[in-house]
Amino acid sequence: MDDPSDSDPRRKIALVRFQIISAYLALDPARGHKRTLLDQLASRSWPGLDGEPLQVAAETLRTWIRRYRNGGLAELEDKPRPKRGVQLLNPDESALICQLKRDVPERSIDRIIEILEETKLVEPGRLRRSTVHRVLFAEGISARKPAPSNVEDLDRFEADAPNDLWQSDLLVGPWLPDPDCPGKMRRAKLYAFLDDHSRLLLHGRFSFGEDLPHLELVFRRCLQKYGLVRRCYYDNGQVYRSHHMQQIVATLGIHRPIFTQVRRPEGHGKIEALNRFIRSAFLAELKSSRIGTLDALNEAFLAWMDVEYNRRPHGETGEPPRDRWHRGIDRMRVCDEEKLRLAFLWREFRSPDKAGIFSLFGQRYQTTVGKKRVEVRFDPEALLEVEVYLGGRFVERVRPFEVHTHRRPKPQPATQPAPSSSPPAPAVDWLAHLLAERRRLAFVEPEPRALAAERAARRAAADQAVVDRLRHHLDALAFDEATVRDHLARFGPFDPEAVERLVEQLLAHGARPDQHVAFFLDHIRHHLRGGQP
Repeated sequence: MDDPSDSDPRRKIALVRFQIISAYLALDPARGHKRTLLDQLASRSWPGLDGEPLQVAAETLRTWIRRYRNGGLAELEDKPRPKRGVQLLNPDESALICQLKRDVPERSIDRIIEILEETKLVEPGRLRRSTVHRVLFAEGISARKPAPSNVEDLDRFEADAPNDLWQSDLLVGPWLPDPDCPGKMRRAKLYAFLDDHSRLLLHGRFSFGEDLPHLELVFRRCLQKYGLVRRCYYDNGQVYRSHHMQQIVATLGIHRPIFTQVRRPEGHGKIEALNRFIRSAFLAELKSSRIGTLDALNEAFLAWMDVEYNRRPHGETGEPPRDRWHRGIDRMRVCDEEKLRLAFLWREFRSPDKAGIFSLFGQRYQTTVGKKRVEVRFDPEALLEVEVYLGGRFVERVRPFEVHTHRRPKPQPATQPAPSSSPPAPAVDWLAHLLAERRRLAFVEPEPRALAAERAARRAAADQAVVDRLRHHLDALAFDEATVRDHLARFGPFDPEAVERLVEQLLAHGARPDQHVAFFLDHIRHHLRGGQP
């Protein structure tokens, strides 16, 4: 029976090598003669595996001799090469790589590797960029669109510290169903702010409008999360040049906005680069997601911002934006939440009629100051309550005096039956994975609703303290809690300690505890708000 090893090419090579070094092993030269014998053997020609003459260097002979003495003939065999490149992948893994690229053609090689590793579809460190490229190239789906070039020389700059300079811009986003008009689609648009020094994406929010209230909402959230900025750098959009935006920065002590040169947006390069990255890394992933509402889009964007963008090293700085921003956190200037609220209120002047009624955006309100010209401060997104100021001092809060229905609601259109066939499911929903990861990491970040609820809780506690102090000092028949709360809702809040001191002073100077609570409320308003008793 034939020996199977006779057909093994690695064993045949080992035998040829043994024949070459056998003379050295048989002579076993003494110290001082080894190099001479190696040179003699290296100068000879030896029959190779295929019969062709073979010459071997002295150092190669030395290596073969050492390997043979350590492990015998088996050590003279060539070691099998580890599988590399495409051979490392099985057909299913290669197909999955191609499917990820076809689902979202904008996905880069690095992102495909990241998705496969983060979703546990491939072991970390197993894939190389060259391997993925070969797989995609073999399928003809590895081409990348060339980027437009700009031959004009541009100056490079960077802010010295976090919160020294913020940049902002508008990005046109995807089409989504309009909740106000069933059956119709609207284009979502993103306002976002970027810290110039750290490249930290501070906050961003999609909305169906691109007017000032939507921009201010994002700007205010950035100030709540990361403190006051020294300067803001915008393009020449009308919404950024609005008078109210200038009023906000002036109220908060921020440098007046800086704008790009006309017809030269390249100076806005960092936010433009961010917009390109958002298109390729976030908006492109919508093709393989189930996002269909504006709220779901904003939730996914926050997850992408917190989990992926702000935590991965930036190509320019070499470190994650969040880490770079936190290294300068000692320079952060925090603004009081109430001051922020007042700074973002819109302001209009009105002259009430003799009944104290004035109009604002089609709504009528009634004030107690009579025909005096007043300043009305309000949130354009919440006109159910506005604040009235007289001579720069707060007077009261008023609600709509009368509400009219201008037209009938439109009838709901008949819903169309869903198509029977649906497109094939994507290989990986990357945005859903980021959402789950954000929840797992439990980002401790107050949302606007949480901040509003906290502010409402502080206000409720202060009002309750005023109610308790008035109940304590007045007779039960003179105290009316409903009247007190209505007064506080319109003219408050008041400092409970100041209210108690004022009530004690009134009682000490002749006021009686059985006088109606309205008497004390008028004096509280007069002394603490400067209003008319």
